[in-house]
Amino acid sequence: MFVSTISKLSLIGALSTLAVASATAEPQTSKELVIAAPFGPKSSVPDPRARQNGWLSNRAGVSETLIGLGYDMSMQPRLAQSFENLSPTEWQITLRQGVKFHDGSVMTAEDVKASFAKLDLEGHPAHNPRLSKLLGLKAIKVVDAHTLIFETETPNSAFLWSLTEPSAAVMKDGYADHPLIGTGPFVFEKAVTEKTYVTRGFEAYWGGAPKLDRLVIDAIPDGAVAALALKSGDVHLVSNYPEADFAKLEEDQAGQRFEAATTRLFFYQPRVNGGPLANDSLRQAVSLGLDRETIVAAALAGVGGDVANALFPANMTSWVNADLTLPYDPAQAQAILADAGIVDSDGNGIRELGGTDVVLKLRTYEGRAALRPTLEITQAMLQQIGIGAEISIGEFGANNDALAAGEIDMHLQAWGTAPQGDPDYFPSTLVATGASYNIAGYSNPTLDALLDEGRALFKTEARQPIYARVQEIVNQDLPIIPLFHKTQVSVGNGKVLGYQIHPAETYLASPELDLAE
Repeated sequence: MFVSTISKLSLIGALSTLAVASATAEPQTSKELVIAAPFGPKSSVPDPRARQNGWLSNRAGVSETLIGLGYDMSMQPRLAQSFENLSPTEWQITLRQGVKFHDGSVMTAEDVKASFAKLDLEGHPAHNPRLSKLLGLKAIKVVDAHTLIFETETPNSAFLWSLTEPSAAVMKDGYADHPLIGTGPFVFEKAVTEKTYVTRGFEAYWGGAPKLDRLVIDAIPDGAVAALALKSGDVHLVSNYPEADFAKLEEDQAGQRFEAATTRLFFYQPRVNGGPLANDSLRQAVSLGLDRETIVAAALAGVGGDVANALFPANMTSWVNADLTLPYDPAQAQAILADAGIVDSDGNGIRELGGTDVVLKLRTYEGRAALRPTLEITQAMLQQIGIGAEISIGEFGANNDALAAGEIDMHLQAWGTAPQGDPDYFPSTLVATGASYNIAGYSNPTLDALLDEGRALFKTEARQPIYARVQEIVNQDLPIIPLFHKTQVSVGNGKVLGYQIHPAETYLASPELDLAE
């Protein structure tokens, strides 16, 4: 029987009163795991389908998608029991039976259809034009209570992979007692914007009741502060531990160390439709002037990172273009600048473009410990080739607005390049003409045509040369400047059980997650 939050709290209150009244009564204990994470909820009721809210709710075990990603990045049944490609534009999804929403109702095909319909409903908390564009849906047909047929506008080989994105969560519309109604092992209780996300265990979960009673994710953007919170006992696990501190941990020190390769790329997004970096030669010189080996060694303290020579990391073996390189060559950078007439004419150590000193404004954000030192090292390296740089820290969304407005020249970011397991997501989101996060105004018709072609092909071997060429064009045009791929490191207090870092970084909570006594 499902118990509402209010009635459950009333029951707890009654039991507490009885415990005080009875000298022989034993107090009830609950297992609560507190995790420090770099980012918090964007609102007090963050619908998983909107923006990137789903990343947090998926990690917290509140929301689930039809299809999931295994630890080998392969597609796995989740809310869908099976899935089948009927034609280039039709996909049949057969639902897992007996799945319950957090309000106690049983999930049906109509519920799934209604959930996806909200993506296109302006004004609804789930509205997500970015995901809607990636899915490219024409219609959803309910065949029976457990079967649907998704029809896309055009052939889209990335469609099933797009269903693994956390924003493609299956949700019911909430109400006062249950503002977010998902299907995961944990029930949403409350969120405090940019601070905390609180859940409780869902005993009727289709995958078995979770071992934890409560799971709390606290946002602590400063990694050093998060490490102190772990040491003081305020949290049990730091999901993104500062690399420099991780490197100093002794093998025999109490606690737990976790590390695993991910698909996360640290990169600069330069403004290419205006300002100094609209100059192709200057962008090439910036890339050549960055010693990625030194950046990795310094920013990651020798812990978990590899120089990026292309968009995708080595663990994406089917898609990385291993023939590409992004060399460090300051001499060539200076030669390119000289040939382009970008020279230091007044001897002040700063080159000029159009009669103005080239002083680039670079910005990043808090939340990932390696971002700030990467920004600082970049500033020093650019000065070595005669390019000035002013650096600052802002908020991710505000930084994007500043890039679009021409207030800054480059935005240092860290993204998972394949949260869906497919190579189309990252370039289609960041560098395709008019893409939702193509903030800098880049446009290349050849690249756009390749992305269209890649989505229309269904065999991996046919798609591989397409995305290899996409990576090559990105390295040539530099609408983003890749720096390094990162390994995630986490530290627990020695009592965390059932935790494993996922390469997509979009999974965390499971029924097996536990806290030892």
